[in-house]
Amino acid sequence: MQIKPSSKAIGFAAAMLFATASVQAQPAADNFTFQSSSNPATVVGSDGTGPNPYTGTFLTGTIQTAFESGETRNGTFSCVSMTQPPNGKLFDMHMLCDGTDKQGTYSATFGCTIINAATENFSCVGGLYGKSGAYAGRGGTATNHSLGGKASGTGQWYK
Repeated sequence: MQIKPSSKAIGFAAAMLFATASVQAQPAADNFTFQSSSNPATVVGSDGTGPNPYTGTFLTGTIQTAFESGETRNGTFSCVSMTQPPNGKLFDMHMLCDGTDKQGTYSATFGCTIINAATENFSCVGGLYGKSGAYAGRGGTATNHSLGGKASGTGQWYK
């Protein structure tokens, strides 16, 4: 008598094979931490209490990045953000940033949860997109926690 594996077992085995191949093929990452300081933000729209529930901001600042290799980079950034509608949101706010340092330029997109708007306290997760120099063609991930114009976080640039 021949025993045939179930389709669920075949699917599981295929998924494990694919996952193993994906893990083995994953390129090494350049891990980093950062700290940044923002200049006063320009607020567009409302404070969320009037008939227009949306608030947008534009801000600029400086960023200091430290890589696991010991290399540090100082740069600048500019970001725009906008709060999201209460009836269809995963995040309270979306943010798009451009960064520049001695190695090149990049963009970052973030989804953020507002912890306390009055103290500018929010946490974000997002993606990195290399534009020029050492970042060209690279992607990555990042976290960001901001409090009162100061931020810190972690990230990885993938090869």
